[in-house]
Amino acid sequence: MAMTTPLLAQKINSPADIAPEDVHDGITSILALPEGHTRDVMLGSVLTGLLLRGPRLEEVEAAIRAATALDRNGWDFYQPPTGVQFVGYTGSGKKTFKTINLSTAAALVAATGGAHVAKLGSRSASSKTGSRDFIDLVGATSDTVPHQEMVDITAEGGFGFFSIENRVPEFDRRYGGRFQAVHALSLAFPALLSPVTCPAYVYGLSHPAVGASARLLSRLGLPDVTVINSSVGQTVQVDELLPGSTVRACRISSGDEDLAFNDEVRRGVASMPQDLMSVAQHEDPLENVAAAIRVLAGRETSQARNAVALNAALLMVMSEAAPTIQSGIDKALTIIDAGAALDTLQQFVRLTGGAPHQLHSLLRLISPPTLLVGPGVKETAPC
Repeated sequence: MAMTTPLLAQKINSPADIAPEDVHDGITSILALPEGHTRDVMLGSVLTGLLLRGPRLEEVEAAIRAATALDRNGWDFYQPPTGVQFVGYTGSGKKTFKTINLSTAAALVAATGGAHVAKLGSRSASSKTGSRDFIDLVGATSDTVPHQEMVDITAEGGFGFFSIENRVPEFDRRYGGRFQAVHALSLAFPALLSPVTCPAYVYGLSHPAVGASARLLSRLGLPDVTVINSSVGQTVQVDELLPGSTVRACRISSGDEDLAFNDEVRRGVASMPQDLMSVAQHEDPLENVAAAIRVLAGRETSQARNAVALNAALLMVMSEAAPTIQSGIDKALTIIDAGAALDTLQQFVRLTGGAPHQLHSLLRLISPPTLLVGPGVKETAPC
């Protein structure tokens, strides 16, 4: 018998396990409530409670399956060309420290180094620029490019952008814009929204539970996934690799955890000094994007250069374009210093039928850095 919404909310406060079918039915019932305060409070309480209870994988998996069920029947999936290995790449968002577009810049560097990265993303609701904002501001086109054509662009140039904003319209109608902190669905949901099938994934999580996240994604069908998190102190949580921070990494391939690889990622991060101000977001969106382009053009000497190289190295290893994290770092730094990743970005703009003059305008902004701002307090979109 399906449990009622109040009973699920009450069971969240009990130490006893909740049967997965009860979680599934309870979440489904909450999502079906009329729009309003009651539904929002109930959903927030349950999703936050599921995270704080462990998280317990069976419970969170049931919640994720209930959320995806609203839209899954309408999903389409595309295959990369035979012999080309795509790496899916996205993050949870909701960072407590806002950065420049490290992940998008890293994807472009990795693509220059031989990887094929399917970057999944959306606009940011509170940060200056999410990955979709970056794509728009550099003059590339994404909305009007059919998914199959974007798959072909990814195969040709190594980088493709797949917006996930319209992937779950029914779920987003009940959920969108209502959460400013990581909760149970954040452990896996964004990484499941790719319209292109990838044999490997990198998922950034703004929460320390990378092991639970990786195991969830493995159980939910991702064959080879690495989940990463960076933290500084008790409050700064970021869904990217930050030099000199405390990093958690968990790779699960074919159901088995790769402990040696996890240690290798941590050693790579520990080998670099920390400088958070070099990667903090800028006040103006154009300046924020220009900061990432400055790295791609080889005109950045701060630790932002290392931060992009770290994340690019992880992508190259996952795509088999580099054998180790350290060799990936060395390769990425060579690409960055040569400014070669800027050519990859220019090619992407051209292949999508975009507006090259927008990127040319941004290139005029990559003179000395402007004033940086401190971290914001909320973010709802993956970046």
